[in-house]
Amino acid sequence: MVNVLFSVMIDVSMAILGVLHPTMLWEQFLCIGLGCVALAFGIVIELAPNEVHITANKNTVPGEKRSPFVTSGVRVGTVKAVFDITLIIIAAVLSLIFFHGLRGVGIGTVISAVLVGPIINIVNRVFTFQHRIQALALSRDGR
Repeated sequence: MVNVLFSVMIDVSMAILGVLHPTMLWEQFLCIGLGCVALAFGIVIELAPNEVHITANKNTVPGEKRSPFVTSGVRVGTVKAVFDITLIIIAAVLSLIFFHGLRGVGIGTVISAVLVGPIINIVNRVFTFQHRIQALALSRDGR
């Protein structure tokens, strides 16, 4: 059910934002910045319940929860930034090897990778709504 709701929210957001066509550089950077903030809030909300959902004998956990760094006490935003930057480096190297140029790695991707993690850390430090979401979780053991 959560996946359906999430998918509907993406479709609605795309329809609403489909009218935006930023042409000036400052408009494009503003859109990237707002997208980074929205993504950071979404990740914080996704991780707040601290739940593992078991479906068809598989644990489905948000990607950020799978990292061993998260369980070691490193802040989620820091792990996200390191992970995303590592993926960009791998993508850039593979792109250079196979296409002899950069493809699929743009400035928006790099800005997002650098900004989303620190924004997550700020949200977790400044806001308290995550604790209220966690209190709404069905149980402590994920059932």
